[in-house]
Amino acid sequence: STAQGYYEDGVLVLTHRDRYKEISAEKIIVATGASEKMLPFINNDLPGVYGAGAVQTLMNVYGVLPGRRVLMVGSGNIGLIVSYQLLQAGIKVAAIIEALPRIGGYLVHAAKVRRSGIPILTGYTIKKAVGSKRVEKVVICRLDQDWNQVADSDLSLEVDTICLAVGLRPLTDILIQAGCQMAFVPELGGDVPVRDENLKTTESKFYVAGDTAGVEEATAAILEGELAAVSSAIELGYSRRRLEGERKNIKEKLANLRRGPVGEKIRNGLARIEGVKDAGRGRYSYIK
Repeated sequence: STAQGYYEDGVLVLTHRDRYKEISAEKIIVATGASEKMLPFINNDLPGVYGAGAVQTLMNVYGVLPGRRVLMVGSGNIGLIVSYQLLQAGIKVAAIIEALPRIGGYLVHAAKVRRSGIPILTGYTIKKAVGSKRVEKVVICRLDQDWNQVADSDLSLEVDTICLAVGLRPLTDILIQAGCQMAFVPELGGDVPVRDENLKTTESKFYVAGDTAGVEEATAAILEGELAAVSSAIELGYSRRRLEGERKNIKEKLANLRRGPVGEKIRNGLARIEGVKDAGRGRYSYIK
């Protein structure tokens, strides 16, 4: 189903199997995920430029190879994992480039692709794609510590596909339409809803879960879905005593998942949301 919009009379409009439907509910859990961020560079509209999610969909859903020789842009977990999936599909990965001075994903994934012979170039960005009817090659260059392109550092790579894995942006349109308070939190991917520890937003009908609440990894999304569902059920009066214990257990699992250096960014982002709630600001809050 595709959620199309939420209206002032409390009706959620959606399409399901090409049929238009209207739904009213006491509680709504928004788990619409995230959209891929794109990257500005010369000729980024040439055929052969894909987001990593599009590449995965082509291969895993339709069994279609996106190309024969790929440049991966971004060394986060998605970039590293999709690079390995491309290798498994028999596609040559010319290189993985990363603008940051260090690899963004887990080292276990980076080690796997490096052992497969894929170079990972940190401190590099894409400058332009070259081609007439589709991508034929790409020019990359180094970045200095101030994110400026370094002169005379251009490298040209023969590729027919550019795969962008440069981050995700929470899809929060429904929440904005519903009047939920939002906050710009870079650690969580951008505009995210202000919510309490049970994932209830400032509009009490709405709960959030997964990348809509802030871009994180899959296990966290699953646990947040459970937390939002259990919390909604408790508010609706179902098996309160049993569900309270289950909710406590889910929160403990989430806290354990976010411990340590890997979860530091997420913890910082959640702390920012707490700051917005404490300040009691308006519908939008932009945090620096």
